[in-house]
Amino acid sequence: MLKKLFLFCFLLPYTLLFSIEDLSLEQLETLRDRGAISLDDYEFLKDELEGRLEEKHSFTLFVNRNQITNNFPIVYKNDKTFISLQEYFKNINYRNFTFTNNILDMTIGEELANIMINFNTLKITGNERTNFEKNDFYFAGDELFLESNLFSDIFLNAIDIDYSSTRISMSTKYTIPNEINRLIKIQEGKLNDDRNLTNFYYTNSRELFNLGYMRFNLEKTFSKTDDVKGDDWDGYLEYQGSFLYGELTTEYNLKDGEFTGANLYYPNLPYNHYVEIYGDKNSDGRWNKSILFQKDKGYYEDGKQFVIRENVPIGSRVELVYLGATIDIGYEENGVVEFRNSELKNDREYLLRIHTKDGRRLTQIIKTNDDFNQQNPGEFQYRFFGTETNLDNRNNYDTSIYYGVTDNFTVGANYFKTYEQINNKNTYIERAGGELIYSDLFKSNAYSIVLKGEELLSDEDFERKHTFEGLAQMKFQKFKIRYEEAHFSDYYDEKSSRRATLEYNPSSYLSFDYSYVWIDEWESGKSEGSEISAEIAKSFSSLLTTLQFERDLNDENRYSLNLYYTGYRDYSVKWSNSITERGGDFESTISLFNRARQNGLDYSFEISYNEQDKEKFTFRVNIDYDNWFKFDMNSKDSGDYDISIGLDRVVDLKNITKPLDSLDTSRVKVITYLDTNNNNQFDKTENYIGDVEVEIDGIKKVTSYSEPTYFFGVPNNILYNLNPIVKRPSYDIVNSKFSLKGKGGGDIEVLIPIKPLFSVAGSIMIEDSTLNSIDIYEGLVVKIFDSNNKLISTMLPDFTGYFDISGLNSGQYKVEVSSFKDSSIKQLTTDVDIIYSNLKGNILELNFILKNNQFEIVKAF
Repeated sequence: MLKKLFLFCFLLPYTLLFSIEDLSLEQLETLRDRGAISLDDYEFLKDELEGRLEEKHSFTLFVNRNQITNNFPIVYKNDKTFISLQEYFKNINYRNFTFTNNILDMTIGEELANIMINFNTLKITGNERTNFEKNDFYFAGDELFLESNLFSDIFLNAIDIDYSSTRISMSTKYTIPNEINRLIKIQEGKLNDDRNLTNFYYTNSRELFNLGYMRFNLEKTFSKTDDVKGDDWDGYLEYQGSFLYGELTTEYNLKDGEFTGANLYYPNLPYNHYVEIYGDKNSDGRWNKSILFQKDKGYYEDGKQFVIRENVPIGSRVELVYLGATIDIGYEENGVVEFRNSELKNDREYLLRIHTKDGRRLTQIIKTNDDFNQQNPGEFQYRFFGTETNLDNRNNYDTSIYYGVTDNFTVGANYFKTYEQINNKNTYIERAGGELIYSDLFKSNAYSIVLKGEELLSDEDFERKHTFEGLAQMKFQKFKIRYEEAHFSDYYDEKSSRRATLEYNPSSYLSFDYSYVWIDEWESGKSEGSEISAEIAKSFSSLLTTLQFERDLNDENRYSLNLYYTGYRDYSVKWSNSITERGGDFESTISLFNRARQNGLDYSFEISYNEQDKEKFTFRVNIDYDNWFKFDMNSKDSGDYDISIGLDRVVDLKNITKPLDSLDTSRVKVITYLDTNNNNQFDKTENYIGDVEVEIDGIKKVTSYSEPTYFFGVPNNILYNLNPIVKRPSYDIVNSKFSLKGKGGGDIEVLIPIKPLFSVAGSIMIEDSTLNSIDIYEGLVVKIFDSNNKLISTMLPDFTGYFDISGLNSGQYKVEVSSFKDSSIKQLTTDVDIIYSNLKGNILELNFILKNNQFEIVKAF
């Protein structure tokens, strides 16, 4: 403000009667053109007149109610408040981040959450907020400033900026380093105590076989078609459980009396791979069998279409969520759910919200990207797919392997063997190829180059057996440019092809793709044309609106408008509309469904209109109540309908009478045994011991002397601390800590060693009765050491020489008797073995006699 007054006082002869409030932009430009003011002064006054003047102030910063500093910089710019990220990190002592090529990579909090902010693409990963605008940040030299709302969405639960008192208060989502340091100090004492504890941790293990869960689905259907009424019934059993060290899902048709599908799934293999062996029975009664081994990305690409595929518990209903709105609903089939949706695009983040049959909710994040199978250094990616063909029950194979040589360079190889009909003859076609992938940054812009080659290995009469493909892609700011060219062997329909693609994303809600394609086919000759795709996806609070336009190579245009509303309690509404340029095929669908079960009730309603169908209007209702009752209705404007009523129930086959708390659960098998040799292992010679109270997830049970004790429906992915309470005297768990965590798969076997407690007791007698025995006893001490020579206990005998050292486990010890008052009395050390089977009780008797200042053992067993 002083600078402003000074400038106008200096410019008074030039401005004549102009006042500070009356000065206009045109007058300011006139002063600049006349040389009356410098260019810096002109820029300063112009920013002031346009309200863009940057003002920097110092605030008192409070984080989680603790005052951190009274000199925290806050900047006002363009009517927005900005916070210095560097100053925030410095004041909370946060250093676990990197900032290179305008990409901020952070690991935050006790949970070590990973968040990445890309200021080139304006994308955020690992956070609920996934994008931002260009005006939400700016750089001032080496300092980065974030707009306060963006800063809060990433780091905070709440923020309060008091401009009048220059005070800013923050409540963080993640534990900040200052608090972590305080917690560490608090935990140090506890950790010191825990060092002497034996830790037992239990979780699931893969099993050869373990009885699992069964879904019973029986329904009666009433229908009407062309004024003809009918009724029928259907039913199937769906089973899921551990088998051959994997997870088996099968389906059995009760009406036809036959199995119709099976899936054996092995997740969590090295390098995040999985194996899936599956089959289904087709209409002619033959089984289609396949095996798949590949990296688990949560999605795959079918041509240009992304398909999300995830293994889920039987009976699950799954929401596909994008930008906070539910855009699709899928239902489990044979342990798997799949989504094919026009909203599935490249470089996006989706959320799967999985509702198990009993109402529990799980979440899974899926990120789509065109990584071209790029691998980290030393990392592998494998794929093996084998499936049976419809031709003479022959098999097809599709294999590939990728290896990361460096951070930027990946090599790959692939092999295909397919049984096909070539020139009216069935034969195997073999192809093999290699691949080179290189990705790097050029002036902070990411680029990738992919080169592929393939050779036909078959003896068929192909003139050209070589295939060469190349791809180059670069991303800069909001653009992505890609060029692809390929020259194919005779095996393919195309002789050669070229494609040039431009993707433009000017904002987080607008995208535009343009491709021009040249194709030369062996039989049809040459053709070329353009493909265009444009989309607006804008979220207004709880309403997501997407408008799409697509034009294919045949110059046919397609328009679609979709609205998704999730703002009222746990309800969602989806309204989708589509039409092509030729018209006559308009489709519109409105769906209403609840996103979370309420009092056991799950339901959805749908009404659709289709100009091409005979029945233009279709009305559908689905109701599922409390994991047992199911109702479906599908009616058309012609009067035709299908109504089904039935039973849909999932049970634990090991305890069918107990309602399941969750399908994502584990059974816990608890055995408390008498660890007679103190080796913390359940040996064949050791017996069960009962009367031990164990609590898991709020359920308490007392163990048995003759059989295991089971806990059913214990939720997975929660760490439970067990605190066994031994109710029998002279038995205890002795310096042990027990915890378990379910991860899916087989049962969790909890083996709790219960230690029989022993005592070493006896008397020290003095041979010479003329001596003052009381004075001698006051100086005697009995010590006991374990097999590692660690002092276990120290005991002073009473005035009669009696001592008793209790709380000992079976094992080897050393007992030391000495006097700390009379140095002439010689110390005696003797070895003792406490063996459970050798003792009639829990006391080992050990007596000494003191003769001529020397201890002798009188009796020991």
